[in-house]
Amino acid sequence: DKIGALPGQPNGVDFNHYSVYVTVDSKAGRALFYYFAESPDKSSTNPLILWLNGGPGCSSLIGAMMELGPFRINNDGKTLFRNDYAWNNVANVIFLESPAGVGFSYSNTSSDYHHIGDKSTAKDAYTFLVNWLERFPQYKTITGESYAGHYVPQLAYTILLNNKNANQTLINLKGIAVCSNMKSILLLELLILNCI
Repeated sequence: DKIGALPGQPNGVDFNHYSVYVTVDSKAGRALFYYFAESPDKSSTNPLILWLNGGPGCSSLIGAMMELGPFRINNDGKTLFRNDYAWNNVANVIFLESPAGVGFSYSNTSSDYHHIGDKSTAKDAYTFLVNWLERFPQYKTITGESYAGHYVPQLAYTILLNNKNANQTLINLKGIAVCSNMKSILLLELLILNCI
């Protein structure tokens, strides 16, 4: 899943980046696609950011290629250039295509596409994160924009609930950020109290 070079990538890239599918429901054949850009400096001590675009239905690769990712697309549409303001300059960033049906994420069970909601999206994102952390155990913050203002608090709440189970993988959640209206002020208060 380590990327040698993206098409049109400039020479001299000083960070590792990865991309592949992570299965979140083997019975349904549901898998989420991600693009991960490590920080070029101090990647082992810099924070991890899980980026979710909103919409709903917007690909997080939009965030990766047009907003905060390590590359931008040149006007020729074929080559890339480094984004001087990329978030991976100071953090390790996962761009997650979520829920299934967004971007390259998929399900082999067509009914999954008719029963997508905030709670199931949070559950799948949590499963993704647990499975992803098994592959990259050296990382353990979540942010998003637009409708991710609903996804991110739901995912954070799911993490906090699962952290209470002794037999679950502990995710050391340090904080969340959203750029959208909150779905529930009560949920926000619950998250703040549990993170303090």
